[in-house]
Amino acid sequence: MTSTGKRRAAPTLLALGVAGIAAGVLGACKDGGVDGDGDSCVSTREYFANEVWPKVLGKTCITCHGPAGIAEEQGAEFRLLPASYPGFLDANLAAVTENASVSYDDLSALLAKPTATTKHGGGEVIKAGSEEYRILESLLAQLEAPRECPGSDGADLDAVELMSPEETLRKATLHLAGRLPTAEELKEAAAGEEALAETIRGVLEEDGFYDRLGDIFNDLLLTDRYLVYTGFAVNILNAEDFPNAGAWWEGLEGQDELREQVNRAAAREPIDLINYIVRNDRPFTEILTADYTVLNPFSAQLYDVELGFADPTDPREFKEAKLFTVRGGKKTLPHAGVLSSPMFLNRFPTTPTNRNRHRARMTYKLFLATDVLRIGERPIDPSLSEAYSNPTRDDKQCNFCHQLIDPVAGAFQNYDDYDMEVLTDREWFPEMFAPGFDGEDIPKSEFPKSLEWLAARLVKDPRFVISTVHTVFRALTGTEPLLFPADASDPLYGAKLNAWEAQDALFRRIGEEFVADDYNLKTVIVGVVMSPYFRGLSLDEVELSEAESEELAVVGHGRLSTPELLANKIHATTGIRWIRGWDLEDWLTTDYRILYGGIDSDSITQRLPSMNGIMGAVAGRMANEVACAVTAYDFSRAADKRRLFPEVTLDTVPLSDNGAEVPDNIAAIKANIVHLYQRILGEELAADDPEVDRAYDLFLETWKDGAANVASGAENEWLSWWCQARVDPNTNVDLPEAEKIETDKNYTIRAWMAVMTYMLSDYKFLYE
Repeated sequence: MTSTGKRRAAPTLLALGVAGIAAGVLGACKDGGVDGDGDSCVSTREYFANEVWPKVLGKTCITCHGPAGIAEEQGAEFRLLPASYPGFLDANLAAVTENASVSYDDLSALLAKPTATTKHGGGEVIKAGSEEYRILESLLAQLEAPRECPGSDGADLDAVELMSPEETLRKATLHLAGRLPTAEELKEAAAGEEALAETIRGVLEEDGFYDRLGDIFNDLLLTDRYLVYTGFAVNILNAEDFPNAGAWWEGLEGQDELREQVNRAAAREPIDLINYIVRNDRPFTEILTADYTVLNPFSAQLYDVELGFADPTDPREFKEAKLFTVRGGKKTLPHAGVLSSPMFLNRFPTTPTNRNRHRARMTYKLFLATDVLRIGERPIDPSLSEAYSNPTRDDKQCNFCHQLIDPVAGAFQNYDDYDMEVLTDREWFPEMFAPGFDGEDIPKSEFPKSLEWLAARLVKDPRFVISTVHTVFRALTGTEPLLFPADASDPLYGAKLNAWEAQDALFRRIGEEFVADDYNLKTVIVGVVMSPYFRGLSLDEVELSEAESEELAVVGHGRLSTPELLANKIHATTGIRWIRGWDLEDWLTTDYRILYGGIDSDSITQRLPSMNGIMGAVAGRMANEVACAVTAYDFSRAADKRRLFPEVTLDTVPLSDNGAEVPDNIAAIKANIVHLYQRILGEELAADDPEVDRAYDLFLETWKDGAANVASGAENEWLSWWCQARVDPNTNVDLPEAEKIETDKNYTIRAWMAVMTYMLSDYKFLYE
């Protein structure tokens, strides 16, 4: 940026037209994937990543041509992005391609400039004939005849053993819908990969999936902060614009259930908009561009909108609507998807001094996968800013970030600094960069619709696709997308680069399918579920080198289940919930939510990715209490209705009164253990599997010791009060007298409780 304050566009993927570069510059590798010398094919993009970037551009050229570099300050056209910028590789390849097309005395600018053969502000930085020069020469030759090598992207993911279709479906249905797959679904999925993908896509039509999707996007938007009494959503709406947030709401005092429904609908309005778009297969771009919001029967009452609901008590029925203010007469409020939602504006507030910069930074982070703070991360001397009256605009240490953030901040100009959702008619601050995006200023005539103007451009930026894929990947795998390796001198640099390239190739493929399917988010979800990162089990090769281990280290991670996912899994596998007795709410989503690594969307906004001591204690208590509550209850049901113990009865004991083995009973006990492994842990084991033997030994030893204690009077036949089958564990309603089980004379219930505790505390149950 020059001292006059004129703003130049950063070389984003959008500005450089990377889609065209990717389609047109990269051609086909000759000889069916092998280069002319018989060596393994290396694509132009791969060569750029392996050689050009780490050894030349990212090492030497970016010093001046990167963000806030002297080349940018002097107005140079050739500019590079750091590796922390999403899509930087393609953006930089496009910039280099454009630069290489300019010649000086028949020598490409890519060589003429750094060797100072022609005028270059940085002088000679690369010597003719050096390794760096040779690398650039080779790149120029490839740009003349580009290569594309199918299957050459990074690490060999084909070496990863994947879950079977049935195993994948089980994991997917538990994760996405909070249930086990049906027998019919398992049969459909077993037909092959395409059938599996279609079956998974069918799961994405269920209400359970949209509950999960709401949790995924609340992890980003954090609007569930407004579900609780410390910050009710209704209380943050001003009664002047939304009258029912005042007297009408207060008039609901004592109607706790209705108040909760109304408040939840208001708090989750941006989440519900996202769910509505996905449920109806609308382009996902509408999460930012929708000129409407969605209301259910409860939020419609709050906003005083008549929409004619089929069932005025159904919180899942949504209709499109436009909000309006009654101040000065009814006036429709501008809508730009979630960006204009009162909850979004309040959750990411501003101040008179912040001037929407926080909102702008979150817009980049949430919807463009761009952490502006990390892009601009570098040593700064604050004393140098004293030379400028407006350092955020004129100091090159500051203005790279501010020329990204401030224009987007200006797009939120129509909202008040104190009452976040209230419209204002103020003029934007002339000392800041003008409202706009990607080097384009918002015309003053568009200021009343500045947020809509911004949204239309955000969704056209290729980073929107990258961000969407990253969001789904994080949610389903529990891991962060890999960063491009920074240290080219690292002995494992090549392996880390291969790992990044393999993951990047997958993300690009899923992104292309997402765009081709009219931005249908379900396509991204299916793509991630079908990938080795979700399905990976083990490696075909037992012995791996250090480099090979590094390449595949991020594939097939078992992710720790969130409190919400674990609560659903307990119910799906055992048939009961781990709930508080007085209000039937899940322990894991109430008292233990934070202790088990969850978030409150307020002060705790990051989930814990791994188990700690407190979480281990919670998991241990869960295993004990669920085993206690469900074992006798399952036995109280008819054998054909039991989820857990269909193969045995309370009289199925392994030894006779004289201590002899009872073969039929032992076979039945082991058959039931096999059933439990399949139901609880998703493992298909044979009756003679060592794991089955271990569980059987636990049953046998527990039974022998307990039966002996009962016989000696050290213990009695009565089960603990909480472990008796007296009530339905899900409702606390008394069971019929004929079904109640209060004693355990054979000690089989307590022996099976030990087995259940063993399985419910297993790593494979707590992780996916």
